[in-house]
Amino acid sequence: MRREHARLVGRIIFCNLLEYPLKRYKRMIEEVEASLLMSKVPLTVKRLSQMRSDGPGEKGSFRVIAEIVKNGRALTLRYTDEGFNKIYMECSRPRRQRTGEIDQLLYKLRRISSRNELTYQVLKGIIEQQGEYLRTGNPLDMVPLTQVELAKAISSENRKIHNSWISRLIGGLTLLTPTGEEKAIKFFFPRKKQVNKFFIKDLLDREREDIVSNRIERPYTDDQIRELLPSSLSRWSVAQCRKEIGIPPAKRRPSGYKYPPLTANFSMLYPLTVEAVQSNAPATPGIYEFRLKGKEIEYPNGKTPIIYIGSARNIKKRLRDHIGKNSKNGRIRGFLKNHECSFRYIELSTLHFQKNMKWREEEKRLYKLFVTTYGSAPKCNKVKPWIQHF
Repeated sequence: MRREHARLVGRIIFCNLLEYPLKRYKRMIEEVEASLLMSKVPLTVKRLSQMRSDGPGEKGSFRVIAEIVKNGRALTLRYTDEGFNKIYMECSRPRRQRTGEIDQLLYKLRRISSRNELTYQVLKGIIEQQGEYLRTGNPLDMVPLTQVELAKAISSENRKIHNSWISRLIGGLTLLTPTGEEKAIKFFFPRKKQVNKFFIKDLLDREREDIVSNRIERPYTDDQIRELLPSSLSRWSVAQCRKEIGIPPAKRRPSGYKYPPLTANFSMLYPLTVEAVQSNAPATPGIYEFRLKGKEIEYPNGKTPIIYIGSARNIKKRLRDHIGKNSKNGRIRGFLKNHECSFRYIELSTLHFQKNMKWREEEKRLYKLFVTTYGSAPKCNKVKPWIQHF
């Protein structure tokens, strides 16, 4: 009974450790390794990835656990800190030589080793399942994947992995892809509906070019989209996916899109909520839009659900500011209070954009294009981007 109780307590403590933010977890490892007792404990340290960390740098945000490096078709993990890349194995030692302090240190080292090993197995599993996407950067190469499926794939006879462990572990973590994009680890677990959205978005992104080159005469209807998809979907499901991506029906796309000219750069459409922003918005530079859900605004030259265009060095942080209690934009607060809203973004994550603040230039371009298309500024833009203070 006592042993079972101890196991239960141990699981609870391990689950809490899995939820530690990366900064706190790194600090914990540093404190343990700095302990004077480390020299009194015979340990063997095993490195999980043979690629050494680059150390502190400008790559991504503080949530990045590792970078996936491509060498030909091979994909390798490079951790952002060597502390995440270690497993501590105790050499045999008579129990009578131990003290309470040493036992406590060994306990912490076992917990760190368990989290690091689980993290490694999860990341390696993602590389195996989403390897083609990581090699090409093409969302069409993503495959549906659930945390339950991955938990089964990385479990063994000696250690059963619970999908709840994966959920707790990846909550606030991100990865750098071989293309330099920072992606939330949750991004690599798309459902079938999300994968279908990738295909629909790609098809409609190419629609305008197909019309101009006379490959098709008019925009695709939802029935035509359904027939062109690799998986079987109902017309209703196609229409729902198209709406959630933020693309109007065929009758409102008579000559392709006027705004923006290339929709392929935009992300999917996500609800403008704290949970959705935390899970889907990148902590990198870029531009973003706010839209009404199921409603359009009458502008001088037409209707559109777009109410705001903005840019930021850190999209996630800026969106959290917008929907927080202390938001400075009263117009956005008013729309959020009375309507459901969504957001989408264009990520500009290269060092060139970060250092030279080119996202502001991209915002100016998109803002001018909107004004040219619809005859006035978005409803919630109080000042023009080129005179806005950041």
